[in-house]
Amino acid sequence: MIARKSLLITVSKVIAQFVGWIGLAVLAKLWGGFAPEAIGIIGFAMSFIAMFDLIADLGFYQAHIKKVSEGKDLGTCIGTFAAIKILLTSLMVGVVLLSIFIWKNVFHNEFYDATTESVVFVMLIYFVLADLTQIATVTFEAKKEIAKRELTYIFESIKTPMMILVAVAGVGTLATIQPAIQWPDFLGPLQKFLASHAVGSLAMTYVFAILASFVVGLWLLRKYPIKKPRWGLGKEYTAFALPIMLISVIGVISVNIDKIMLGFFWTSTEVGYFFSMQQIMQMLMILHVAVGTVLFPTFSEYHTKNDFQKIMEAVCMSERYISMVMVPPVVVFIVFANPVIGTVLSNAFYPAASTLIVLSIYVYILSLTRPCFALTSGINKPIIGAKIGSVMCIINIVLNFLLIPKDGLLSSFGINGPLGAAVATVTAGFVGFFWFKFTVKKLIGVKMVYSHIPRHIIAGFVMALALYFLSYSILTIRWYLLIVFAFIGLAVYLGVLYVLKEFNKKDLTFFLNLLQPKEMLNYIKSELKEEKESLEKK
Repeated sequence: MIARKSLLITVSKVIAQFVGWIGLAVLAKLWGGFAPEAIGIIGFAMSFIAMFDLIADLGFYQAHIKKVSEGKDLGTCIGTFAAIKILLTSLMVGVVLLSIFIWKNVFHNEFYDATTESVVFVMLIYFVLADLTQIATVTFEAKKEIAKRELTYIFESIKTPMMILVAVAGVGTLATIQPAIQWPDFLGPLQKFLASHAVGSLAMTYVFAILASFVVGLWLLRKYPIKKPRWGLGKEYTAFALPIMLISVIGVISVNIDKIMLGFFWTSTEVGYFFSMQQIMQMLMILHVAVGTVLFPTFSEYHTKNDFQKIMEAVCMSERYISMVMVPPVVVFIVFANPVIGTVLSNAFYPAASTLIVLSIYVYILSLTRPCFALTSGINKPIIGAKIGSVMCIINIVLNFLLIPKDGLLSSFGINGPLGAAVATVTAGFVGFFWFKFTVKKLIGVKMVYSHIPRHIIAGFVMALALYFLSYSILTIRWYLLIVFAFIGLAVYLGVLYVLKEFNKKDLTFFLNLLQPKEMLNYIKSELKEEKESLEKK
């Protein structure tokens, strides 16, 4: 069932990412050289508000999952969590507004270069809605009702048609880009408005998208019991969240500090390069995020029953299959960095190819860390993740300061700007991976997997060599050739794994059963049916 739920998350997010990619690709190709700057402005504003948005979580996300999965009264849990989220989100908004007021009226500074004030306020609205949407989605996650959670998030895909609309309207302020199509006369005023407020309109597509998810989430939550918040339960939430608060703060800072520093030391264009590569990486990150989402409440449930044998089995199995599945796409991204960028975005983003390669390695390392992180949280040891995350964050920040500036520590080797940020990220990721593995082994006796992962890496290396020599004489690799090479590479990869006795008939059967659409539809129907029956009983 872990595999089935993880696959559902993976499929839904792949669909959402693919639809989102269409909008981003149209924007990149129609706006040409202006696209990195425009995307950079959005990326910087999102990171800027995200640094404040850590106030709106502080570990209560995980606390809600923990308490619901332990069997606490669902209605009281939802009411308590909703009250906490509304309070913290309101506090976050107040801090942002106060900070902007002080920045402008006390220090007499303005927003410049990497972003604009209007885009910052639009992103503030986006994060408020995103935080409130979590009242529903985190409850679904805690109940392991993955179909409802993913249904809520997939409605964010309405951003794509709106993004395309903004893209075809052209740009009339920061750059001069003519409309891609001839607009009817009665839509002329709309086209002129979108073109004259191109970046602001682009930012608003994010707001309308998250608004759709917010409405759907509340609708799916409408029949759940919601009771008055209980002070005692609130203290339990706080007690669990206290050590995780540090993890939450660290996580937010680590994810966003690089774009803030790129905006400070460079321009919105460099922010756009890095932010866009991170968006591409979202496709690779889907799998390990999906598995981790299901594993945390599962580990929590096993821990409540003191079933450490099942915990160990789940960790080993998830780690092996995550590694096995992640290697092929990572290899494709590394070998065909420029063709991937040209296909997904445009040649205006080619300067970020080296950044994409380094971030691909980071995503693989991060994916192997995910089961260990879910385990430490699920067995009531969140302080472990806090300690490791703190060190990773410090390493990341220090390396960002050393590697991002134009005259940074490794600038003589061409490592600065977006590439410097990527190197800092992957270095911190390596530290976290080995530390987590050592800690988990010591904690519950889960052995480090010495045989599986090296075999996957060896097979991936052979796959990379095969793809490199096969494509060496081809000057331009189109999207359809990428697909062909990907399948050829996958065949080589599986063949090497078979020779190394790392892929057998049992594994093939596992994946074939997992991919059966009928079984997935049956799972979704069963989850929705269970909700209906439980509500009728109440």
